Amino acid sequence: MTVTLKNDYHTSYQPSPIVIHMERGAADTREDRLNFRFDDERTETADAGGHYFVRLPLKPGKYVMRGITGQSGIFPFHGMFFTPLHEVVDVKPNSIIYVGHIDATVVERKDGELRAGPVIPLIDQAATGFSGGTWDVHVSDQYDADIAAFKKDFPALSNASIDHEVLPAWDKQKATEWWTSH
Repeated sequence: MTVTLKNDYHTSYQPSPIVIHMERGAADTREDRLNFRFDDERTETADAGGHYFVRLPLKPGKYVMRGITGQSGIFPFHGMFFTPLHEVVDVKPNSIIYVGHIDATVVERKDGELRAGPVIPLIDQAATGFSGGTWDVHVSDQYDADIAAFKKDFPALSNASIDHEVLPAWDKQKATEWWTSH
């Protein structure tokens, strides 16, 4: 999967992802809540966002891709964000799966919409735009371009069979309900 993150609300504070959260089963134990760090390298996009390759080494089973936690900061302000995804991924034995491209942008929040990040610390979260912003998330199928780029950067994939199972469209209502109940 590939991910592009950007902040159109407070453009000086572009999001930098730290981890993607995956949950196995009911996620009743710590072992069922998996956090995968993003690579330090990214590709700059033409509009100041960041483009990332994401690889998740998962055992076979059903998982929920909860979301992405990250940060942004320019002295003296440092803000945190959570990009909610909440999509099911079914990993089959001995498989490599392409689940799509996620394009997530922070935009101005209106009428009680889901926040892009917590409210506290007040000044930092406001300055970075995460408390006053919300997410606009789009999932798309960029299989040909993404797989070509993956194979270029990871030659071990050159002859691999890669399944094509793109995530469904992002459901903002579902994400808002989850955020409200947690």
